[in-house]
This record gives sequence, C-alpha cells and structure tokens, in this order.
Amino acid sequence: MAEEKIDVEMQDTGEFLASIHSTTGTDEIVLMFEDAEEVTDGVLGNDEATARATVEFLLSHQPAGDLPDRIDLVDIAAAYDGAIESIRKLRG
Repeated sequence: MAEEKIDVEMQDTGEFLASIHSTTGTDEIVLMFEDAEEVTDGVLGNDEATARATVEFLLSHQPAGDLPDRIDLVDIAAAYDGAIESIRKLRG
C-alpha cells in the first residue's frame, strides 16, 4: 500500500474524484458524500480530508482495482462495521 499515491479532487458538491496511482497504473473512483454529515451524525464532513481517509480505509480492505467506480459513504458505512470511526481516525 505504501507505493500508492492518492489524489482527491472535488468534482461537485458532495462528489469527489479519487485517483489512486500505483506501480500498475491509476484507478479512479468517485466518492459520493452528499449525506456525509447526516450519515455519520456529524463525525465526518463533506471534504477532501474525509475523501482521502475513506480511500485509505477502502484500500486497507481491498486492492484499488477491485473498488467500484462509484461508491457512496452510506454503502461503506453499511458494508463495514466501525467504518465511520476508522475513517475518522485515519483523517486525524
């Protein structure tokens, strides 16, 4: 994972494009965070730091190439127990 570089760019309100650069190429995923504050009871915000931490969290569970093209924070919270707290910690 250390060889991966993550670039995050806001596309639209609540939508971020994350580019994950690795030795094998670049994978891009779109993160949907429109409901971030509501879904996480205000723990996570709709911002680049949260988007980057979310990508780091996802990469700790699966390779970049296996991530869906678009992913909603609601789905991440539903799929992984403790996801919100883990992302908050990664965010620092």
